[in-house]
Order: sequence, then structure tokens, then C-alpha cells
Amino acid sequence: MRTITADGLAEIWPAATVVDVRSREEHSTAFIPGSLNIPLDELTSRLADLPNATLYLLCGSGKRSSQAARILTDRGYQTVNVAGGITEWYRAGHPVTYQPAPNPSRQQPGHAPADLRSLLHKLFHRKTP
Repeated sequence: MRTITADGLAEIWPAATVVDVRSREEHSTAFIPGSLNIPLDELTSRLADLPNATLYLLCGSGKRSSQAARILTDRGYQTVNVAGGITEWYRAGHPVTYQPAPNPSRQQPGHAPADLRSLLHKLFHRKTP
């Protein structure tokens, strides 16, 4: 199996076709700009989504992308596993796009959100006839 380091990938990126085989949730949190997300468990059903190019496969650390490389190589694709995955890419200081964090709730731990508190207040403090 062919492998490349994060620094090696950075030398050819963004021209390289990077396929991120992490889950959608993992990918949406942080990803290499321009990468294609096809989770490992969807890989065989999404072969048509893969471009006809050398595929640089990555995951969080290299384990899932190694599995993906074996699967795709057996089907005739040219693959290169990115050693250390996005973890090494990040550690080496290469570009990562982050999903904006949702606005933190203003609620205090152990307290219901404000709109729920308002609803509960209305329900329990109704005037009874």
C-alpha cells in the first residue's frame, strides 16, 4: 500500500484528490478544505462518487483509510493512504476548516433552557377557576 505523510500531501494539495473516510459528523467538525467525505461504511455503495484520479485517503489517524485503500485498490483504484490522517495534517499546521460552533446556550448547568422555563411557568402558574 502506498502511503504519504501529511507534509507530503501538503506539497501537492490542493491539486490532490483527498477522500476523507471519517463519519459525516467527524468531517463536519473539521476537514481539509476541498476534501470529499465518503464514510468508510458507505464506500462500496458510493464508488460512482469517486473521481477517476489517484485518491489520497485519510481518516482520523490512518486505520480506516488503510481499510479504504485496500477496498479501493482491490477494485482497481489508485490509492495513497495519508499516514496519521487529519490528526497529523493538523499537527503539521496545514489548513483545516472548522464548522462554526453553535451558539452556546445561556442556560446554567442543571437548569432548563429559558423558553422551556417560560412554558413551565405558564403551565404551573395558571390561575385556576
